[in-house]
Amino acid sequence: PETSVTVKEGRQVARFRGIKMSNEPADSKREQFSRLWDGITPKGVNRTKSLKFRQYIREHVRQTGRPLSRDNCEKYWMGELQKEMKDAETF
Repeated sequence: PETSVTVKEGRQVARFRGIKMSNEPADSKREQFSRLWDGITPKGVNRTKSLKFRQYIREHVRQTGRPLSRDNCEKYWMGELQKEMKDAETF
């Protein structure tokens, strides 16, 4: 893996590329989507954050021409929708 070191305000900051720094399972991104979709925060449920996130994701899905469903939004978040579109272009 490629590593670069940068000096920032007298401190060295290492940047690692291509390394997953987290030990969380692969489903953590799917869980993150569910938390954001439902507006779940450490302080409780935040409806405003939920609506803002949904609007953000739906706008991206709308640009793909797909129906604005939760499933398509989740596929977009996981990168699956982009992969499907890329695969469709190669045929």
